[in-house]
Amino acid sequence: MGECSHSVAIYNTLADRISTWAYSPGYRFTEEELCSEFGVSRSPVREALNSLVVARLIEKEPHKGYKVRMIDLREINELYDTRLVLELEVVNLICKQELDTDVIKNLRTRWQAIAKNLSVSGGVFASEDEQFHEELAQAAGNQVLAQFLGDISKRIHFVRLSDVTNPERLERMKDDHLNLLDALEKRDCETAQEIMRLNILWGKEKVDSAIMEALFHAHHMA
Repeated sequence: MGECSHSVAIYNTLADRISTWAYSPGYRFTEEELCSEFGVSRSPVREALNSLVVARLIEKEPHKGYKVRMIDLREINELYDTRLVLELEVVNLICKQELDTDVIKNLRTRWQAIAKNLSVSGGVFASEDEQFHEELAQAAGNQVLAQFLGDISKRIHFVRLSDVTNPERLERMKDDHLNLLDALEKRDCETAQEIMRLNILWGKEKVDSAIMEALFHAHHMA
């Protein structure tokens, strides 16, 4: 595996630990630790860490190494506001073009299967929800937009984990996704955008409680 591949793998591993709060806000690590853990030189570790800084998942402190950024409530809410604008544009772009019917078919099949097993873990639901929005963003055909949404998704992952622990929310999420697919298939952009808007705003309402829940779990895992 080349240094670039090592860097990507390290980045993905650390980003996952941060988004699931295995590394809670304020957690510190150094290049030396990571070189030892991953068995690589400083170059791919440094590249991965720089990418995490750019993604605003960590920050570098002179002479102290790196630490996971502290939660900024205003910033998380602004991420949701930005996500809303981008997701509505995803719907708009999809409605304007000839959408591959296989995208709709595959997503509908997957969510119909999920609907029959609402007892799966919240982590599975959160991942499925992220994949659903990621595939729609890819289908919109704007790679920069899809990348921005992917970056936001990493930073609000902990909210999604809290968002899908309530049975009522799981049921609503399933209905939102299937109804959104139906509206997109019919090219009913107004209905599709309203479903998307309400879906994202519902998640935004969970930010405060998600932060409290994540902090509680991080404290008890420490």
